Amino acid sequence: MTRRIRRNLRRSKCAQTDSETILMKASLAQKEGRLAEAEKGYREVLKTTPDWGQVLNALGTVYLDKGQPDKAKQTFTKAAALKPLNVAACYNLAMLQQRENDHLGAIILYKTILEAQPDFGQAWNNLGVAYRETMKPDEALSCFQKAVEFAPEMAEAWNNMGVAQDEFNKVEDAAICYRRAIELRPEYTSAHFNLGMSLQKLKQFEEAEQHYNRVLKTKPDDEAAQFMLQSLGTMSATPDAAPAEHVRRIFDQCAGTFEKILVQDLEYRTPELLFDLVSPHLTEEMNILDLGCGTGLGAQLYRPFAKRLTGVDVSPKMVAKAEAKNIYDSLEVFDVLQDWNFPEQFGLIYSSDVFVYFGNLKPILHSMSSTLTDCGIIAFSVEYLEDSSDNYRLFPTGRYAHSDHYIYDCLEKNGFELLTKTESDIRKQSGNKVRGLLFVAQKR
Repeated sequence: MTRRIRRNLRRSKCAQTDSETILMKASLAQKEGRLAEAEKGYREVLKTTPDWGQVLNALGTVYLDKGQPDKAKQTFTKAAALKPLNVAACYNLAMLQQRENDHLGAIILYKTILEAQPDFGQAWNNLGVAYRETMKPDEALSCFQKAVEFAPEMAEAWNNMGVAQDEFNKVEDAAICYRRAIELRPEYTSAHFNLGMSLQKLKQFEEAEQHYNRVLKTKPDDEAAQFMLQSLGTMSATPDAAPAEHVRRIFDQCAGTFEKILVQDLEYRTPELLFDLVSPHLTEEMNILDLGCGTGLGAQLYRPFAKRLTGVDVSPKMVAKAEAKNIYDSLEVFDVLQDWNFPEQFGLIYSSDVFVYFGNLKPILHSMSSTLTDCGIIAFSVEYLEDSSDNYRLFPTGRYAHSDHYIYDCLEKNGFELLTKTESDIRKQSGNKVRGLLFVAQKR
């Protein structure tokens, strides 16, 4: 071996030793929160070994800790492109993409990670979340099943699998998953709430109440838990409406399977029944508002009469489903109880199975009246409260039923003349038919 080669080897070994020393100091600085020092150290190492994936990943995490996600993303991206695959950098990049709502990009990365490390339970869980966000419920459920297989002590994965099973109306299976999540993490408020909802569907009301109270013990101001307790009759006051965030969460979670479960399993018929009732009063070239449009069920029936068809719903994922049908001229995420500031007035406002989440209908009918043209028409459905001693009542389903005399009073006080009304079975609930009232009224 020549003297020059020996000298170069000594230099290389010294450089490697120096880099390892700097890396150890940088890692310690990061653990102790000295982020500027850690960044400087990692960057120093990368001057001599720019493709060291472990160091690039560590530098990316420093940028995250410093609140610099753009720099973190650039660094993780560089590390993730290296061969052999740097799993940690790919994982961090995928999580960052999910945080930025780039779920499709995250899916590609998680698949790459799982090809290299198929027993990575957390990655299976995150992939399931990404599939759920992109409304692919079958794929999501499959991923959560893998997640609990490879990470059986991961409470979040069990809770997520319960939510996925709920979406397919597998209530008993969902309850088992929520119980497992709670065993692993006793103060897991999301799992307690979800289990309460499942137990309520199974008519196990006393135990459901216990889990809602566990939520309120940790989060005393949780509106959804308070509302569900009120639906059980354990709190004296009946609220005017379900919390908007609670309704949004319900329909965001079920958007992927909504039409299959509602139409095929629950025999949901309200859109067709309501259209049959209002169709004799329709004319062409109407401005029409679908209030609480959901996935757009029934919208194609109104399209031939619409000069402009607008859909609004509280659930962004329902709106996305409706948008994919290309039926509406305009779609918007909208809370019915917010101010109505539409750019035009409507000749028809129809609403299928929306008023069941509101007890007091007077504010909604007032907004409808204010937004209608002269002699404009409204058409809507409610669940039928046969006991006329109450105006409306909140039931353990978390839905309201209204008496016909209350609807008549609301219409009268908001300047409407009743055109027609009918009573019909509108869907099934727990195997039983649900009676509904459908109304068509005209603005005087």
